[in-house]
Parts: sequence; structure tokens; C-alpha cells
Amino acid sequence: MNITGIKKLAKDGKSPYFFSPDTMKFFNSKVYQDVRKIDKGYLFLTSEVFGDDSRHYCVRFISLDGSIKTIEKYHTLKDAKEHLNFH
Repeated sequence: MNITGIKKLAKDGKSPYFFSPDTMKFFNSKVYQDVRKIDKGYLFLTSEVFGDDSRHYCVRFISLDGSIKTIEKYHTLKDAKEHLNFH
């Protein structure tokens, strides 16, 4: 599975607006190509900016029904990628 497949799974499942252009623009979101298969779903990486806060990086889980949950937030992309690669 790649990030395109993750986006389709979300759109067709329980998170249809997560990757919508309006949502991505509102949160100044970025989606990274890193994807890791784990039991019953996939981990992937995003980053967002809320208001005047600094950008933070999230490890997220998407289940096979398209539900997305935040697993962990990090201050750097490097730390988020390390989490993804070791879990």
C-alpha cells in the first residue's frame, strides 16, 4: 500500500474528508510517502500547523475501514520517521 492507497481507503471509508483539499489547506497539512503495514491497518505520516504553533509531525494509523487515529506527535520529521520504522 502506498499513500495514494491510504487516501483512497480514507475517502471510501470512515474518514472521507481527512485528505480533502479544504481540510489540508485549513491545517496547512503535508502528507509524506512513508507507509508501514501493521496488524489490521497501516501507519503513515502527516504534519500540520495549528494557528501560530510550530509545525508538528504525526504518526497516524488507518484501519481497514478507513478510520484514522493519531498514534503520536513529534517535533521533528526525523523522530516521526524513526517511530514509523521501529514499530
